[in-house]
Amino acid sequence: MAQLRSRIPTSRPSGRAPSAPESPSLHGRTPTRTRGSRTALCLWLPTFELRLELVRSPELDRTSVVLLSPGDGVRRTVWQVSERAHEAGVRTGQLVSQAVSLCPSLTLLEPDPAHYDAAVEAMLETLSGITPVVEPSAERGRVFLGMDGLGRLYGSPEHQVRRVLHALFRVFPRPLVAATRAGLAPGTFGAWVAAVRARAGRPTLVSDDELVEFLAGCPVGCLPVEDDMVHRLERLGIPTLGDLVRLPEPALIAQFGQDGRDALAWASGRRIDPVRAWHRPRPIRASLDFPAPAAQIDMLHGALDRLLERALSRPARQGRSIQTVRLEAALDGGGSWTADAVLKEPSGDRARLAYLLRSRMALSPPTRAVVTLTLEFTRFGAPSTQNDLFDRAEVDGRSAEGRTLREGVVPGALRTAVRELKLRLGHSPLYRVVELDPWSRIPERRHALLNFDP
Repeated sequence: MAQLRSRIPTSRPSGRAPSAPESPSLHGRTPTRTRGSRTALCLWLPTFELRLELVRSPELDRTSVVLLSPGDGVRRTVWQVSERAHEAGVRTGQLVSQAVSLCPSLTLLEPDPAHYDAAVEAMLETLSGITPVVEPSAERGRVFLGMDGLGRLYGSPEHQVRRVLHALFRVFPRPLVAATRAGLAPGTFGAWVAAVRARAGRPTLVSDDELVEFLAGCPVGCLPVEDDMVHRLERLGIPTLGDLVRLPEPALIAQFGQDGRDALAWASGRRIDPVRAWHRPRPIRASLDFPAPAAQIDMLHGALDRLLERALSRPARQGRSIQTVRLEAALDGGGSWTADAVLKEPSGDRARLAYLLRSRMALSPPTRAVVTLTLEFTRFGAPSTQNDLFDRAEVDGRSAEGRTLREGVVPGALRTAVRELKLRLGHSPLYRVVELDPWSRIPERRHALLNFDP
């Protein structure tokens, strides 16, 4: 019978070739305005998450293991597959029932995203000591390093790659470092293709003069374009990048538009995307431990409100709006749960953030009772956004245009602005004018200023 296992966090593939790398604007973080490094080193560890689980539980390495897809649902699917399970016919994307029918002794592992993210953070921190130009990818286990100017420090390209791999021993055990693939080439695209074609322990090094010849023998599936374009190229009898280069550029543009122009530029070596240093602000974090595992949604909502109040009142948050929020939970009996929320418009409104996180929690609730709940502000927007304080649109969306601002009728936008000012300054700096004795001969008796705190 299939075994369902989970892991206690220590800290916080399909049949086709792995997906092609995203362009620099698709890595999930905001790049800095630097020119970047032309020489790129790509480090790639396939099935990064599953390998972390096998390192944490070495006894599973001799069995058939699969890692389930993140999220909660009735129809769970297979996310990553071990070699023994792959030999039994289990594939990525299969339903759990199908995988178990093919391999009755299959071990099912629940994902632990908090543990995986902690491993990625440790890897990036270590690699930043080798080169200041480090560009993480949206895929865990893949990272690009800028190697320009490191020859005087570390010697030849072979010695540079060896130095980087040796640095990984500080955070990963020997089996993970030995399985890491490395590719050094001009630009992130060439480095990624070189890493895919490299073998474990044998890096692939491509110079400027060898880049075009090296890319000519690669399949079109390595291009960072849509799958539909790759399928159309293969049906047209264009299996490799060398065949693609022979086509006229106007014909590719007529068929595929800008993607055709970009694909030809990558395949011919004319487009070299540099590695850009990525800056991620230090997150603001608040955590809450439950005296007993909490499973009731009302208790989790109350804890979420307390965490938001703590995080928003931190001095590091003052003057900054929130763009991305992450909610993490350590589950009873092991494992973790995460929920990410991205705001279209950065805001510091607690009610808005709470509504968004509660919606995420309702769509994908924790699978078990929660032991520890953690809230993180990971990305920040502009220092402030200036809106119309006297906007007549109420919170419920009903327009109230034409209504005067009188006592007892305060626009929702004005209430929001006052709450933000109180969070930033500690008090409301606004006052209201109250008429006392308009016919008095003494001007000071005609009106009075009272604190405005709706």
